[in-house]
Amino acid sequence: MSARKLSISVPPEVEETIKAAAAEEGKPVSAWLAEAAVEKAHLAALHTAGRAAARELVAEYENEHGELPEESRRRAHAFLTEAGLLDDEPWRAAG
Repeated sequence: MSARKLSISVPPEVEETIKAAAAEEGKPVSAWLAEAAVEKAHLAALHTAGRAAARELVAEYENEHGELPEESRRRAHAFLTEAGLLDDEPWRAAG
């Protein structure tokens, strides 16, 4: 596998955290960072896919049963936010 070199800037406390975590796993910092970046990208892709699936489900439901009541949207938003599955971005139905 070929590797490309990147340069990043981090605050000193983040540098120490990274170095400690890499040492704890017995890995070079570059390998640890590469794995962390891949993991972060994978999680972001899963999050995006999950949101798209949720929008699709809402759209299917609304096509069959009509628009979701506002109170149901508020409860769903509160639940997803509390569960850590929704960020501060306004939640909108598909469509």
